[in-house]
Amino acid sequence: MAIWKGYQILICYLDESGNTGRRLDDPDQPFHLIAAVMVREDRIREMNSRLNELASQAPTTNPLTEYRGSDLFGGRGEWKNVCPRQRIDEYSKALSVLSQVEAGVAYASIYKEALAHRNYSDPNPHLFALQFLIEKLEKWITQPNVQEDSLSRRILLVADENHEQEQYSIDLMNEMLELGGPIGTTYGINITLDHFVDRIYFDKSERNRGIQLADLVAYIINRNQIIQRNLSNNKWDTVVKQLMHNYVASQLKTWRQPWPLR
Repeated sequence: MAIWKGYQILICYLDESGNTGRRLDDPDQPFHLIAAVMVREDRIREMNSRLNELASQAPTTNPLTEYRGSDLFGGRGEWKNVCPRQRIDEYSKALSVLSQVEAGVAYASIYKEALAHRNYSDPNPHLFALQFLIEKLEKWITQPNVQEDSLSRRILLVADENHEQEQYSIDLMNEMLELGGPIGTTYGINITLDHFVDRIYFDKSERNRGIQLADLVAYIINRNQIIQRNLSNNKWDTVVKQLMHNYVASQLKTWRQPWPLR
């Protein structure tokens, strides 16, 4: 992503993959991952227009209102009767919007089995992933190659409504923003959030194309890291790696590898 000139708010659409709540021993979902699709405010209309056009042409039985990575990849929901080749083609088209609107991607991931062996009274993987992602975004946005003026960039987070996690996310963000300095008490935060304009905003995913794009990205990144950890031996692994390489990897700006380590 090139240096941005002038003041622009960077809208960071968030969504998750691998959410099993506080259950940390699901062998099919070893990681809880939160991905961010970062779109400059003046490119959001273009992003919406491109995704709306693709959705209107989708080969589904009923009109497609919402992109969901697991449904599109696995042939569920509206995609139940669509052949695999068509589904992967539609996935590719949607992910191609990332480069078309010069969107950046960031993510943070929690290895749930390893987290379960830590002595936390409330080992909520969603909070840890969100904390690490926010820290990564703050550090990335201040880098000289990202912007000319360290005070001219601002980040606004927009996430899917999830009543299970919503209040936890709000509380975490409030503490990170309101203390006005490094936080080390409750969540172990060690960075001040100077470039976030407000707390997290929540919207329904079915009416927000940015959140839907983040869902598509989160699903592919999560599946890809399962493959990288040799935790998958599936006939679709090659397709996942191709989607990751062709559309997501080139847009990655910052990330936190799965934590804790084994």
